Amino acid sequence: MTLPYTTVDPHSPVPLYHQIYLDLRQMIQQEILSPGAMLPPEIDICQAYNVGRQTVRQAIAHLVDEDLVERFAGRGTFVRSTHDLKQFFLDRSFSQLMREMGKEPKSKVISVELATVNTEKIPAFMKRKGADCLILERLRIGDDEPICHQISTILLDQCPGLEQEDFNQASLYEVLARRFHILINRIDHVVRAVAADDYRANLLGVPKDTPLLFVGTTAYSDNGQAIEYSTAYYRADYYEYSTTQTCCDDK
Repeated sequence: MTLPYTTVDPHSPVPLYHQIYLDLRQMIQQEILSPGAMLPPEIDICQAYNVGRQTVRQAIAHLVDEDLVERFAGRGTFVRSTHDLKQFFLDRSFSQLMREMGKEPKSKVISVELATVNTEKIPAFMKRKGADCLILERLRIGDDEPICHQISTILLDQCPGLEQEDFNQASLYEVLARRFHILINRIDHVVRAVAADDYRANLLGVPKDTPLLFVGTTAYSDNGQAIEYSTAYYRADYYEYSTTQTCCDDK
């Protein structure tokens, strides 16, 4: 495909990289470069505008900063989808939030394992080393769209027999409330950005190295004891994430 490049003006007070950025941005906005399309190689863009590679890289970096394109090592630079991000609140259960968004929550159980707590992997359970636990790995889905890969470790002393539940159908927190009368009243989060590895890229249906949001969660029951620790990897291309904290005047 030959793109309708606009010739840059070396005598303009507008820097060359910015002229190129504006031209490429216009092609994206007009969908001459459609969502998902790959930008031409840098060398081709250099030749089209008759500029050096560093100038083109500055222009593309500006597009990346505005989330108009995304780079994948070894694959190229692609136009991002222009859809609106949906807000995803981290202080609510996955099933509750999906229903609030008008989506049907589903889960696909990947593995269920009875084990004992390894505090090297789960520092949040430092005082519970060796305790019986259930390790539950699931793909979390909303309206048949994979959204999150989650591995939960649940202490079993408050909920013996939890492994008998079918978590393809049931929500963990809803099972804890209904069957064991355990309510989750506090959730602590650790959040950071990560890149999708081969395994999670395949599960979530995204290219390798796609940005994901890692969320480490420690959930506490209404008696103040930690009962669950989970690691979750959320797609960041369709959702933005928020959390709400209630504060008081005296700190």
